[in-house]
Formats: sequence, structure tokens, C-alpha cells
Amino acid sequence: MHIVLFDLDGTALTFDGAPGPGRAAIDRAMDRVFGVSSSSSGVRFAGGTDRAIARALLRKAGAPEDEATVAELLDAYLQELEAILSERRYRPVGDVASVLAACRARGSIVGIGTGNVRAGAALKLRSAGLLELFDLDRGGYGCDAEARDAILRTAVTRCAQVATAATTVVVVGDTEHDVCAGRAIGARVVGVGTHGGARAELAAAGADAIVDTCGPALVEAIYGGGP
Repeated sequence: MHIVLFDLDGTALTFDGAPGPGRAAIDRAMDRVFGVSSSSSGVRFAGGTDRAIARALLRKAGAPEDEATVAELLDAYLQELEAILSERRYRPVGDVASVLAACRARGSIVGIGTGNVRAGAALKLRSAGLLELFDLDRGGYGCDAEARDAILRTAVTRCAQVATAATTVVVVGDTEHDVCAGRAIGARVVGVGTHGGARAELAAAGADAIVDTCGPALVEAIYGGGP
């Protein structure tokens, strides 16, 4: 049996225009709570986790990095994200629905391994019309831990509660951070590289396979040509 864990941003979800809804929301939150504008400029979000990004922005602004302040910022971020998503929506990367259906048809447990806090993941998935396709209880999130490998371990534990046999874990992601975290938990890692830069990064990190988008090729890559 396979446990297949999907990253969300850049893997299952994408958006049109810039900045992305998540970056715009955290910038608005920093401005509202701390009076700091354009706080995320120069900060990489791809492969990051919400708590780690929040802490980095607080540090950059010279604000406290304690748990209460991180929580305050993330609460404001979720409010701003919901407002932004009422006007701008995420969309699926390729045919996510068919990939999930194919994995489940093979008897796999489909889960989530994302740096988003759970509430943020739900907002983003709902905006892309994918929320009903995932079971949020089978996942690891940025509210569970800051390190991606710890997030993935949490996701595996939650998914394993419904496993009926020995499992192979497959992580599907779009950055080197997904690859490194997958390696840390002994998983097979399949990269979704929607542009040349992502493919090069995934290849350099040692992804087991890389595909262009979510579709039939991803399903084959997940199972390595096997059942």
C-alpha cells in the first residue's frame, strides 16, 4: 500500500498574476498588525512553511518572534487570505482530480504534506475547487511544525492510522525542500516542475522522477511503473 502526500502550493495549486494571494495576504497582515509594508520583499516563499515564513518576516521587521506574536500574525494572515480569495482564486496544476482518483483506485491513501497551516490549506483548496477531493484529517501542516520533515512525519502518522498493510510513502512536491524532507523520512519523491527553474532545482536535489504537471505521467511516476 502507498501513502501519497501532496504538497499544495506550486504542486497541486497555482495562481495567475503577482504577487500570489498568500504573499499578498501576509504583506497585508504585517501592515495591519505591525505597520510594515512590503515586508515579504526578497523573502522566498516556495518550499517554506507558514510559521517559518512568519518568523522570518517578524525578524526582518525587528518584531518579537515569540509564539504569541507568530500566532497573532498568522491569524491576521488567514483573515486577509480569505478576503483576497473572494476576488482572486487559486487553480489546479493540471488535472489534480484525475491523479487523486487514480491513486485511490490503486488502493493508496492520499494525504497532504504542506507548509500551510491547516486553515490556510483549506481556504486555498476551496478556492481552487479541490477541497472536497482531499481529507484534511490525513495530512501534516505548517501548524504542526516548522520543519518540513516533521510535517511529513505527522502526515504519515495520520495516514497510517487507516492503512491496512505495510506502506511505501511517496512525496509529491515542487521544490528542493520537498525532496530533502522526503529523503529525511525515507520516502520516494516525485517532483512537479512546471517551469525550467523548478525542474533544475528538483533534479539537483535528487528527485526520483520529475513531471511537468499533474496528469497521467505523475501517476506513473508515483508508482515507478509498478502497481
